[in-house]
Amino acid sequence: MSEGESKFGFKDMEKALETLKLLEDHDMQYRKLTVRGLLGRAKRVLTLTKAEEKLKNINEAIGVFEKWLEDNGGGASSKNAKTDNEDKVETVPGLGFKDKAAAEATLSILAERDPDYQRLAIKGLIGSSKRVLSGTKNEDKINSIKEGVQVLEDFLEKFEAENRIKENRAYLAYAVVSKLPQPKENLSVEFLAAYGGSKAKGNYKHLRTMYPKEDETTSWDIVRNRQIAKLLEQIKNEDAKLFDSESGEPTELHLQLIHWAYTPQPDKVKAYVEKLAKKTPQKRKPESSNNSNSSSSANDSSSEDSDDSVPKKKKRE
Repeated sequence: MSEGESKFGFKDMEKALETLKLLEDHDMQYRKLTVRGLLGRAKRVLTLTKAEEKLKNINEAIGVFEKWLEDNGGGASSKNAKTDNEDKVETVPGLGFKDKAAAEATLSILAERDPDYQRLAIKGLIGSSKRVLSGTKNEDKINSIKEGVQVLEDFLEKFEAENRIKENRAYLAYAVVSKLPQPKENLSVEFLAAYGGSKAKGNYKHLRTMYPKEDETTSWDIVRNRQIAKLLEQIKNEDAKLFDSESGEPTELHLQLIHWAYTPQPDKVKAYVEKLAKKTPQKRKPESSNNSNSSSSANDSSSEDSDDSVPKKKKRE
């Protein structure tokens, strides 16, 4: 298996297609996990790459992987992802390519949404247009569709040339955000209630068709991007730190950003949350040190070599 895995990659479209071909020998869950992993790595590489040709090639590979995931229902971020029927994500309404006006309306609908979704939606529409054109004989209809597609292709070309994917604000998992102090600002409270609520259940894709109570015209994904832009500008202007130098905890301004499910340093935030989780049982330990039964029940998810093995050894002595 290691030999096959070493051949997986994303340097260009050809490599991405080759990777998908190699993955056909594996079960679907493994294929989805691998493709998601490659996508994440490819997007990180993009942020460090300046060569235009390399950017173009990697972007094309990303497009191949994103299209494959969309076609195979692999978009859910959870390891225990539900089936499409159980967690069906609604399509953003109004997207189309039947003519120039429809294409321009599409770009307007996609404006301010997550860049990775903009690219995915546009590529999906262009792909659909080719299938429609192949079955259309009416010349006027064909010309109208081609005009619409040209608008979309022009947008995509500019998108790739400007490397707009760098502006994508990847979602911090709800499971991470929920373990930190809750927001005080009402809109942030409502956003997190939507993100972790009964409909979205931590799947950010649902936020594209969910709306705040006071604004039924602007979906949560757009509201989020606007709020993040304001906070990032404030952090830049104030030259504010993201973490306390002594405790390592996120600063108040950074915490406001996290409440919109975003952080420029996700690994550091996750590490801090894990550190908090480890501290919790340690605080309970003195209270239950005289009672071996309560000590073991408090340690609900620790490993065999965890701290509660120490008092057991002392008792034997």
